[in-house]
Amino acid sequence: MLKRHLLLASVLAGTFAVTACSQQTEEQAEVAAAEAEVAAESAGDDIAANTDAAAAEAEAAAQDAEATAQEAGAELADSAETAGAVATGAAINAGEAITEGANKAVEGAASAVADGADAVEGAASDVAADAEANAEVAEDQQY
Repeated sequence: MLKRHLLLASVLAGTFAVTACSQQTEEQAEVAAAEAEVAAESAGDDIAANTDAAAAEAEAAAQDAEATAQEAGAELADSAETAGAVATGAAINAGEAITEGANKAVEGAASAVADGADAVEGAASDVAADAEANAEVAEDQQY
């Protein structure tokens, strides 16, 4: 009977030990669950804060890109305006050069025509003088 009592006492002691372990395990599980909940909330807060910060940075980068694009557009417009002014100046200079060249060509042609006319006049005067000098035909050569 002593063995029985010892066996029964051992079973009861084991049951109490398991029950006590179960309570400790349960308490630790509750503590761990609370800690996990706090950690999850903290991680959620961190994720939300990081997401907000990333969104703000992305918005700032987009605004910077837009400002840069506007500046580049303004510079392009200024460059196009300058190129237009240069092209207009070049066209004016080309027109002036063509006009000057044409004027010189006309002046040269007029000068050559005048020189030719002077030469023709001189030759005509010589021919007239020769004709006058030779106009007197000897009487024996007259008809």
